[in-house]
Amino acid sequence: MENKMLGFCAIAAVLGIISAATGFAGEATRVKASEVIVDYIDDTCLYPSSPALALGIVSAVFTIITRIYISISFGGACCCRTDPNSTPISKLLFVLSWVASVVAVVLLLAAAGLNNRQGGEIDSYGYITCYVVKPGIFAAGAILALLSAVFGIAAYITVAPPTTQTNTYPAVALPMGTNVDPEKNPVPFPPQQYPPQQV
Repeated sequence: MENKMLGFCAIAAVLGIISAATGFAGEATRVKASEVIVDYIDDTCLYPSSPALALGIVSAVFTIITRIYISISFGGACCCRTDPNSTPISKLLFVLSWVASVVAVVLLLAAAGLNNRQGGEIDSYGYITCYVVKPGIFAAGAILALLSAVFGIAAYITVAPPTTQTNTYPAVALPMGTNVDPEKNPVPFPPQQYPPQQV
């Protein structure tokens, strides 16, 4: 069972790391304001090509895959089920994992869409305004994607049933009846094996 737990946690961790890595790569390759060229003849903004759009989408997709994997493999909605091993901490961690996933996907997709936005707007003073993604949005989505996986793994570990120890003594059937006295009729127990003693 421990190997199964380690396998599930390892897969969830790898998926979370991929989500975070692609999100941070999107932050590093996003279009900066200094890279935008303003065409005053056509009043447009010329953006350079950037892989940040694809990286943001890939990061969001892996965040969704991580969320689905945690929900299916780690027991679905464990925050709502009546599990005797479920604790308030595991329920809180599971909810935090869901919230982090949703916010991460929204941030990553919004940053990817804004990074690929073309054109510009002319304000009331006649100046053209070019839009770029603010620094930190991709990174915030990447951090939340990683935290989603961490919270999901922590929720699974805290809700996992503890290992039970098996009794070394076999079950002994006691005689039933109204005239049976345990002091007069002792129950036989199997002889215990002791290691040989050296004299």
